[in-house]
This record gives sequence, structure tokens and C-alpha cells, in this order.
Amino acid sequence: MVDKAYHSKIRSFLFISFGLVLTFILVLTAIPISLFAPMGKTMAAIEKFWSGVLVRFSMMRVVAKGMEHIKSDKTYIFICNHQSALDIPLMMFYAPKQLRMIFKKELLYIPFFGLVLWLLKFIPIDRGNREKAITSLKKAAKRIHDGINIVIYADGTRSVNGELKPFKKGAFLLAIDAQVDIIPVTISGTINVMHKFGGILDVKFGQEVHIIFDPPISTSSFVLEQKDELKTLVNSQIAGNYEVIKHLSKITDTNLLDKVTRFEQKQHSVTAA
Repeated sequence: MVDKAYHSKIRSFLFISFGLVLTFILVLTAIPISLFAPMGKTMAAIEKFWSGVLVRFSMMRVVAKGMEHIKSDKTYIFICNHQSALDIPLMMFYAPKQLRMIFKKELLYIPFFGLVLWLLKFIPIDRGNREKAITSLKKAAKRIHDGINIVIYADGTRSVNGELKPFKKGAFLLAIDAQVDIIPVTISGTINVMHKFGGILDVKFGQEVHIIFDPPISTSSFVLEQKDELKTLVNSQIAGNYEVIKHLSKITDTNLLDKVTRFEQKQHSVTAA
């Protein structure tokens, strides 16, 4: 038992180390390419290679459904729930589109990585500043009109307990403003591969993971005042899928469960105050 736990930690460390080295090498490769063709075929190939390697090396047993709903001649906003840092390579690998994500601005300050996010036209958003957040959404709308597909994790941050978090309104304001179809995306199981509170020695290999792309939802009949109706529609679609596969997101690691409990108690005390 001790040997098994020890080997698991070694594998986790090697996976994280390999992922960081791979990312660093590809970042160096991507910088000059992104200066000239941030949405070109070469960059798309690099992104697919990076995401595919991470998905395969994590040994996730992925069940992917609904890619046939995504048309090559259409532009979309992909609205997803968020469980793990691995959701990003999972989305980039299985979506048959080159994607750009809206991300929290703090990631810009990560050396090299932040630079590439900026060069690749990923869109930072300041969640603590409403005016700046609106400006970011307007930039995203322009990118959509230029034919760029956007990914938004509508719950804003990773789930810690495997449950769906309430969706924020920004994604739906953007979709209505840009008059672009929404593809709801349901992800379940990545939380047990790499948890938000897990360390570099806590990667769980060989987990079953599901990613479901639902048929597109047209926003042509919605106006901005109906953002809550659109949010409810997308949320119910993802929640319906999630109800069927949420068993994959049940946390069984007792150490993680303890961390989650303490976090939720702290959040509750802050809310109560």
C-alpha cells in the first residue's frame, strides 16, 4: 500500500513537471509565431499538440459526445462548467475549432504564460471591476465578429465539491450582444484527476471523464433584457447532462474532502458575517 501511494506521488510529480516543461518549450515556440499569425494553422497545430499530450498523459478515459453539432463555417461561444485546470486542454483538444478563452486577469502575471495568453488574443477580465469587465466583453464581441470562437467558464471559478456553481451573467450578455450561437458544454470527472486543492503529488490517473457538446442555442430571438432567461436555458441544459454523469465528480479522497469542508465552512462564515 505504501509503495502504491509512493509510486502515485512520483507519477504525479513527473506529470506536472513534464507538463510545465512542455508548456515552457511550446511557449518559446509560440511567441514568434503569435506575432505574425496568432490564429494561423501552425498555432492551431501547436495548441492541439499541447492539449492532446496533456490529455493523453493524464490517462483520462474520456467519453466525448456531440462534436458533430459544431459546424466548421459557424462561430460560437462555448459556455462550460469548470472543475479543474485540465478542463482547458480537454476543451482545446476535443472541440473541432481553434478557441480563445476569457480568463481572469491575474493569469497575465505568470511569467511567459501570461505573455502568450496576451499574444494569442486570449481575453483577460477583471472580475473585481465592473467597468473593465464590460470593456473586456466588448473586446470579446469584436473577436467573435472577426470569426474567433470564444470559451467562457460561466461559473467563474473551479468547483471544489463537484457540484455545479451558479452561472454568471457576463457570458449571456456577450452572446446576445454579439448575436452568436451558444454551444453548452458539460464537463464531469476532471475534478478527480486534478483538484483545485490538490498538490503536485495528487494527480489521479486513469479517471473516467465526460465532455458533452450540446446542439447550438440561437440568440437571435433574445434581447439584453432577457439575459436571465438565456442563462436559465443554458444552465438547465448543462444541469440535465450533469445530473446523469455527476457521479464521476463525487470526491472520495478523504484529504481533499477535509480541505473542501474547511473551505466551505470558511465561505459560509464570511457570507454570514
